[in-house]
Amino acid sequence: MRLSELNLPVFFSETTVYRSFLRPQILQATVFLVTLFVVAPQAQAAVIVHTVSELVTTINATAHGGDKTILIADGTYMLNGHYLRITTDGVTVRSQNGDREQVILDGNYQTTEIFQIVASNVTIADMRLQRALDHPIHVMATDGHDVTGTIINNVHIIDPGQQAIKINPDGSRTHFPDNGQIRGCLIELTATGRAKVWEHNSSCYTGGIDGHQATGWVIEDNEIRGFWCSGGLAEHGVHFWSNSKGTVVQRNLIVDCDRGIGFGLGSSGHIDGIIRNNMIYHGADHGHSDVGIGLESATGAQVYNNTIFHEHPYANAIEYRFPASNNLTIVNNLCNRLITSRNNGTTTLLSHNITTAAADWFIDVGSGDLHLRSKRSGVTNAALSLPELTNDFDGGQRPIGPAPDIGADEYSAPKPDKANLSWLILLMDLP
Repeated sequence: MRLSELNLPVFFSETTVYRSFLRPQILQATVFLVTLFVVAPQAQAAVIVHTVSELVTTINATAHGGDKTILIADGTYMLNGHYLRITTDGVTVRSQNGDREQVILDGNYQTTEIFQIVASNVTIADMRLQRALDHPIHVMATDGHDVTGTIINNVHIIDPGQQAIKINPDGSRTHFPDNGQIRGCLIELTATGRAKVWEHNSSCYTGGIDGHQATGWVIEDNEIRGFWCSGGLAEHGVHFWSNSKGTVVQRNLIVDCDRGIGFGLGSSGHIDGIIRNNMIYHGADHGHSDVGIGLESATGAQVYNNTIFHEHPYANAIEYRFPASNNLTIVNNLCNRLITSRNNGTTTLLSHNITTAAADWFIDVGSGDLHLRSKRSGVTNAALSLPELTNDFDGGQRPIGPAPDIGADEYSAPKPDKANLSWLILLMDLP
């Protein structure tokens, strides 16, 4: 049967087709996967909501046996003080059609927090959240139980009044928010939102993701932009501290944030965890530009294969501070600033890092595209091999050559123009 004769909507990954173009021998397997996507039945929505009133009522009803899968129809929902508190395990709230830009929940700086998550195994996905006075999403354990298994996927957060995603233990610090995932999100602060942050807080009390005493979170494949203020230092794009443990931060793009990624702060530390395959770029100084990756009282962290390029004058790309920052692995990072100890921080392994990168090594530093422009001696095939290092910033295989490349990107020859994929579609349509 020809593909065109199916007369059905075809859901397949452009990446899968693209790789089939490069490797025709797996074309048949790829078409089989496409067929599976076509014929597999889609999960039916338990309830679809169309108004703010319906949304609030339906979420509240989950605490009394109501439907746990809530799909939001396309539209802009002006919350104007309403907030969505999820108290029941296993609730999913997402857009009906999966397009995050077609469902907008707008706090209008009247709603303090759009989503409050105080239950386990909650999923928030495929929507845009904007103009919360404090936190668009707040994950918090309660005095009665831990909160685990939160998934925040494909959410666009714009102009939070404080941190975009806040993660907290309960007030007594006996129950904790653990083992969550934040993936595929765009989190950004614009000039308009920046002015509102200062008006609301009288400081630059804002940042991307901020986790306290949280264990086992995975932060991956996100884009975080614009967390800076001219009048004061902003918090990090991604920050886990207050004895958080085992955080994995990987394959994120962080652009123009005063501080990129942080484990620990001062004496409020972090235990273990991995920071790898991230790209961090900051342009000209806004007045308080700071470090790309900061480890403070962080023990046992592994920081490898990140690319950091700063055009502001702060001297350090990566720094590890205080005696409690110890037993650290910092390898294979590609930077244009120093990697250094401050206040007696120590490492177990500090190797195969480059701190002299130039702008012309990369595709487009101004946009944060820190993919390698070409092969470069001392960078490509020059990294220390690590058993955990199996992919790069794009999720592509490592290594391609005899050894991995230093930095977040594993260089490969330029890929064919996507316009040339048309011949592949023609082949797929042959008898």
